[in-house]
Amino acid sequence: MKKKLSLVVSLILAIGLMTGCSISTKSITPETASGLWDKVFVLPLATFITFLYNILSQNLGFAIILATAIIRLILMPLYSKSNKSMAVMQEIQPEMQKIQKKYENKKDQASQAKMQTEMMDLYKKYNYNPMMGCILPFLQMPVFLAFYQAISRHPLIKDAAAAEFFGINLGATGTMPNYILAFIVAGLTILSQRMMNKNMASSAQQNQTSNMMMKVMTYYFPFAMFSITIGTPFAFGLYFLTGQIMTIVQYLIFKKPQAKK
Repeated sequence: MKKKLSLVVSLILAIGLMTGCSISTKSITPETASGLWDKVFVLPLATFITFLYNILSQNLGFAIILATAIIRLILMPLYSKSNKSMAVMQEIQPEMQKIQKKYENKKDQASQAKMQTEMMDLYKKYNYNPMMGCILPFLQMPVFLAFYQAISRHPLIKDAAAAEFFGINLGATGTMPNYILAFIVAGLTILSQRMMNKNMASSAQQNQTSNMMMKVMTYYFPFAMFSITIGTPFAFGLYFLTGQIMTIVQYLIFKKPQAKK
């Protein structure tokens, strides 16, 4: 588990370093796009938002909401696999703990090899791939950064007329609308976290590590979402809002098949 967590953190840091080298405050256009990150991720996403803007009666707010929903729908199969993997992980936790306890005082190479073999047999029994749990965190970071840059560097975000959404400036930060949206986003984040935690509680109740992680996620994510929504353009808050709604909808969709099993 520690190795898996380290791998996830390493991957996220690696992505952050790779994208950090190319972060720019310039408006993103074919002429200003430079480097692999801009050309492969940011520019195509900004262009897609512009395309939706043109077909949605030139409404930038709705274009960002629809772009977020479409990207989340495209990635839904991966979200589904990752969520199912997490559910299986919680199901096999008791058996994993038994194996770990069996070898906790046996540090010799032969015993450790046997423990790994038993773990692999357990994974095969439940058709569980430990790497699946790494996909979602690995995937979310580049999508998050690409959306942030595509929105904050979009040429229309600095256009007062184009960036107006129901009387709100989509490029504004730290305003009253930002705070209101931040409270809504935080509330939806708490709701989605509680729904997922409730789903895992029965199988994780004897696992102190899982319980601690659930508590951290429940309190940290809403606070993080609240803080970022206030300090970033209002348009980026719409990305968070849509994302949280999609998370709840996806949970309700994929919960039913699991409940029948």
